[in-house]
Amino acid sequence: MHSPCSIHISCQWRHLMAQMSFLVLLQPMKKVLVVYFTQTGQLNSAIRATLAPLESAKDVTIHYELIKPVKAFPFPWSYMQFFDAFPETVNGVPCELQPFSFDPGTHYDLVIVAYQPWFLSVCIPVNSFLQTPEAKKVLDNKPVVTIIACRNMWLTGQEKMKVQLKKLRANLVGNITFVDKAANLVSLVTVFAFALGGIKDKFLGVFPKYGVSDKDLAEAAPKYGATLLEHLQTGDYTNLQNELIEQGAVTIKANLMLLEGRGRVLFPLYANYISKKGTAGSDERRTRVRIFGIVLPTAILILSPIITIISRLAPVLFPNKIKKAKDYFSKTALK
Repeated sequence: MHSPCSIHISCQWRHLMAQMSFLVLLQPMKKVLVVYFTQTGQLNSAIRATLAPLESAKDVTIHYELIKPVKAFPFPWSYMQFFDAFPETVNGVPCELQPFSFDPGTHYDLVIVAYQPWFLSVCIPVNSFLQTPEAKKVLDNKPVVTIIACRNMWLTGQEKMKVQLKKLRANLVGNITFVDKAANLVSLVTVFAFALGGIKDKFLGVFPKYGVSDKDLAEAAPKYGATLLEHLQTGDYTNLQNELIEQGAVTIKANLMLLEGRGRVLFPLYANYISKKGTAGSDERRTRVRIFGIVLPTAILILSPIITIISRLAPVLFPNKIKKAKDYFSKTALK
């Protein structure tokens, strides 16, 4: 038989749990919109791993919106399809999108925009979304967190994202990045094997598996999500990015930062050079696309070792400049 004391404690415990359940019901639900585009599923894995704590929260509902171009981008790409997408990507030319399933009139407490950078720019489908009336309505005066999954270069793409979000009067409060941690030249080989051949596992039995590591997704992503959940529930995102940085959500390498700087200058010139010959997919510009498809990998192969040497000297010769640049790209503010 139970003692009167144990019965009394049990009743108190049930009463306390009932009160807590009632309080949970009284709390307003936090609505989150996740807008993303993925060809291979890698970004989707990063999103799901990051948002696992939000999925488990009883006071959060999430609407996932996969952006679907009317004319689907291929995967794997052919050589010509891959490099022919370069001019429109760099110049921000939108593509036609299928209708969205979310209601842009719905109030969302947080909007997450997840994307891959293409050619140091926001990928065409996500950039196209940002130019729609629906984006203008749903992002107006809303806190936004970006999630990026890519090879290793995302700084310039994120700068372009910042510009677009500012035009839409959105408030970028956080950025989480997942990158392939292989050496730059190694990942150059594996990304082409993946993009053009669909080979993600060890290419030629020598090169490492392409993409964001499963370990990063399993160990790091949920920590970022837990931090994001805390700020979502309070509605205060003031210190969110600083906390994410402390947790390792953003890593910037000096050599890649300097290499991207060269691309920021040259890519618009190459994009315009190709575009002058014709629109996407036209036969008139095929020769120029082929030339670019040779020039880009060659330039990376030549410049990467040189930039790596310079990047080792730069922090010694220009410590304040390098630190200032890293600090800026780590944050969410736009110059």
